[in-house]
Amino acid sequence: MTNRILELKERVFEYVQSHGPILPSVIAKEFRSTNIFISALLSELITNKRIKLSRAKIGGSPLYYCKEQEAKLVDLLRGNLGQKPREALDILKEKKVLRDRDCLPFERVALRELEDFAMPVKLVIHDTEEIFWKWYLLPDPEAKELIERSLERIYAPKKEEAVVQVSKVLEQIPEIEKEESVMIETKTPERIEKPLEKEKKKKKKFLQEVLVDKGKKEKAVEEDRDDSFESIVIQYLKKKEIKIVDKVVIAKNKELNFTVQIPTPVGELCYFVKARHKKSLSEGDLLLAFTEGQNIKLPTLYLSTGESTKKAKEYMTKNLKGMNFIKIK
Repeated sequence: MTNRILELKERVFEYVQSHGPILPSVIAKEFRSTNIFISALLSELITNKRIKLSRAKIGGSPLYYCKEQEAKLVDLLRGNLGQKPREALDILKEKKVLRDRDCLPFERVALRELEDFAMPVKLVIHDTEEIFWKWYLLPDPEAKELIERSLERIYAPKKEEAVVQVSKVLEQIPEIEKEESVMIETKTPERIEKPLEKEKKKKKKFLQEVLVDKGKKEKAVEEDRDDSFESIVIQYLKKKEIKIVDKVVIAKNKELNFTVQIPTPVGELCYFVKARHKKSLSEGDLLLAFTEGQNIKLPTLYLSTGESTKKAKEYMTKNLKGMNFIKIK
């Protein structure tokens, strides 16, 4: 990634830190850029876990924010919720913890939709699954204490019964141990232990030999075969007789930049190559790579193990003239 884009991404991050939670359109306006380009930069910041985005949306767009800005989310998003989700939100905010079984049907549905504010806590008590909902700003220790109090009220009788049963079993254990100790004294342990120890040693030695041998074989296979993403890309370029002039690893086995020379009937052409190991590529992904190529005044070739979306292909055809996309295996 070129220095200009890295600088812009850092400025976008600082802007989110200062103004978040914030819509991408506001950021795009601030930096006089397109929503697609800014969304691509924000997506990379999310991938690097520097910022977060909300599940709930305002006008079809999520909010981008930093972890320390989580408390502001509820005030910004509450007004955009439907009546029932808003009611469920207010109840959870007041109670802090709700037991799923005690909620009304509409509340149970709404809590599952409020992914930004309702955090599920699943437990198994006496072979029964219990689900509790925790207010997103409630610290875990406080949530644990409230859930434990609730469980004590619900399962208290069963717990007492279980304690009685356990104590009865414990009373019988000393007698059983006595009987077993008497039986052991009448046996000849020397003749039993030695063959067992020898057998265990043989098995252990055999297992170690198998593991060592297996490890050597696996290491040899790994040395003979290199299936890393970088290796796949380089092999592809060599196969097409494309000369690598420069290589920069952006993220190991995920993203690389190349400057290459591609042979053509009219001579060698210099290209910027973006290689990325990703399942699906958006318009923003392609636009970012295209911009990197434009910054160094080179046409762009995008190589990826994944597919570009239908919208991304259409966007590239209409707006990213001279750019090529190739899926590699």
